[in-house]
Amino acid sequence: MPAGTKRSVFYVAYLAVMVPILVGMWFAAPSFLPMYWWTKVDLNAIARSSGIPRSQLETLFDLRVRYEPRGEGDPLPWQIINMTPAWVSVYPNAESEEALLVRCTLLSQNDGQPPSTTFINSTYKDRYFKVKGYRLPPGTNGSNAKHPVVIYERMSLETMGITDADSTRTMVKMWESEDLWQDRDDGWEAPVP
Repeated sequence: MPAGTKRSVFYVAYLAVMVPILVGMWFAAPSFLPMYWWTKVDLNAIARSSGIPRSQLETLFDLRVRYEPRGEGDPLPWQIINMTPAWVSVYPNAESEEALLVRCTLLSQNDGQPPSTTFINSTYKDRYFKVKGYRLPPGTNGSNAKHPVVIYERMSLETMGITDADSTRTMVKMWESEDLWQDRDDGWEAPVP
């Protein structure tokens, strides 16, 4: 067999092996890498359209959130309890959200999907979470136009301990929910049984 033919056969075999491996890696990448954040979130475009400086959009918050759907099929079942740094310290001109439960779209920076609710049981202790994430303006990437978007780091999502969840639940019982604010009403209503 001539030397050129050996090289051609090797090249074809190499491509036959590498192409499926690369395709598989592309589809597996969101399990390990922030692909949604890299490919779908354009902070420059968001900054231009919202008038918020990019430096503020890049603020990484430590958030406490809870899963509290308004009814079956709620498209926005997540609420922000509080954030560090405080919301008004990063956005001084924004309305204060102290003692306010803010409904949000919560998406993974890996695949752009909300957290799985498979292991969220009916008890409150499984509904309270700590997470690191970026809070983006309402309507980002076609999301709900009345509520903010939180792009969270998948590996940072953790359930609160039972005592922390219990004290948080007790604390927020007396808080106001933005669901009652007319300017933030998204028009969703729970289905009538």
